[in-house]
Amino acid sequence: MDSIVNFIEEGDKLITLFKELEEVIRKECNSTGIKTEYMNLDSQIRELSKKNSIVRKYQNELMIIKQVRNINTHQRNDKYGYVVCPNPDMNLKLKNIIEEITNPPTIYDSNMCIKKSNIYCRNLNDYIEPTIKDMVEKIYTHIPILENDVLVGVFSENTLLDIVKNQDGVVITDNTKFIEFADFLKIENHSTEEFLFISKDENIYDVEDRFKDYFNKNKRIGCIYITEHGKKEEKILGMLTAWDILGNRK
Repeated sequence: MDSIVNFIEEGDKLITLFKELEEVIRKECNSTGIKTEYMNLDSQIRELSKKNSIVRKYQNELMIIKQVRNINTHQRNDKYGYVVCPNPDMNLKLKNIIEEITNPPTIYDSNMCIKKSNIYCRNLNDYIEPTIKDMVEKIYTHIPILENDVLVGVFSENTLLDIVKNQDGVVITDNTKFIEFADFLKIENHSTEEFLFISKDENIYDVEDRFKDYFNKNKRIGCIYITEHGKKEEKILGMLTAWDILGNRK
């Protein structure tokens, strides 16, 4: 049997949560340089959505919730109570949005991040041929080449094509090591794709927007590598591919 919804309780809860949202939005605006003194909430949300990926993601939902709040605030009477009873799911959604704005979910702690311990990686003195076999069998597209956990290059299908294209008569044998093609592995020498470094504290939605921005500009991101502060000279903590971001988002 379905549980009975308490109209008054859910209505009161929405009013309380929305007051909390207003305060959170105001603080976020102020922290990003948006002056709120003469701005209503709609304008605050609209301006903040230009700078805050979480607010941008939930902007339409916040406006719908605001309409329900306005109806219940301005048309409530003592006899009938709230005009609209908010679904408990709406209140839960609003609570979760507030939580995400105040404590943005980081990419490193998400299920999309491949942690360093689970990354298939190689170093410059490893052999190329067995790596290629593993890539084919396990459907790996990009193999980070690390030295002391710092990225010194990436081996991919495109790298192999560049090697063949630029070195006539090249033969890769069981004894061919990555170090022999170190220049081709450097990320700045990849001709058809780019690689990004981000901080482990960057939020999920900012990373999604990066992928979408590159996609809309017809650019290809090979991988995103996660370090402590987003610097390429730092140790790799994790990595992401386009599939991890766009195909595995929950």
